[in-house]
Amino acid sequence: MATIENGIKLRNSGFRIAFVGLFSLIMGFIIYYRLTIPSGEQPVMITSYLKNLANAVFILTIASMISIGHGAFRVFKAEQQITYNTNSLMSYITAVFTDNKYWKVMIVSATGYGIFFGFLSQIFIYRGDISFTAVGIPIPSISVITCCNIPGYVPLFAAYITNHFLILLMPINIILAVVISVLVGFNISLNLFAYKMMKVQGTRKLTFFESIGVTTGLFVGCPTCAGSLFSALFGFGSGGTAVALLAPFQTLFIIISIPALIISPFLIARQIRARTICKLY
Repeated sequence: MATIENGIKLRNSGFRIAFVGLFSLIMGFIIYYRLTIPSGEQPVMITSYLKNLANAVFILTIASMISIGHGAFRVFKAEQQITYNTNSLMSYITAVFTDNKYWKVMIVSATGYGIFFGFLSQIFIYRGDISFTAVGIPIPSISVITCCNIPGYVPLFAAYITNHFLILLMPINIILAVVISVLVGFNISLNLFAYKMMKVQGTRKLTFFESIGVTTGLFVGCPTCAGSLFSALFGFGSGGTAVALLAPFQTLFIIISIPALIISPFLIARQIRARTICKLY
């Protein structure tokens, strides 16, 4: 009984920590948007402190993501205590990660997918056909675009690392890259456990929902990437038309991918539970 009570306290504290991080993130975006939105008296707001404010938004984004992640981890550990030795789907999900090996698989998978996502979502950009120094950009250097766009899309940081490679950061893409990569790594760990338990041989297969989540997750931060890929797949001479057509569907990619990756662990847990019950009988 004491274990359950401790678990409930841990879960509540986790929710509070995650809420503080989420609230800070939303308020930071709103405040920055309100301070940088053009007004009638000042069509474009350009002030000496705007770059410092942009730096503060990026620091706040990272700090908030750490807070949300720490809170989510505490909630997960609490669920391990609360649902231990029960027949709920959550108990089968949390039980997998009592083995540290699956935490390591999750970290490696999430990191690898995050790098992959970074290139496809144009966080990491390599342009062999363009010389940055030739157009007057010093290497290395950092450029900051402080306004003006909807919350989460500004400020925009461009770090020119080499003459052909740059890193392009905006708050929304940082958030999406972290969230989707972690969810993908989480799903991969669960699938690995399920397939190991079932002794399935051959190539790993994805559940239907996870397949949707992984595929669309590549494009949620950048419809241009999706347009470029689809234009190449279908043989369009230029990606411009495809980009224009697919840009409005960015929200749709987000709506599909993240819920799919959240639902997938419960589908996997149901498979694990069914397999466990079959072994018992």
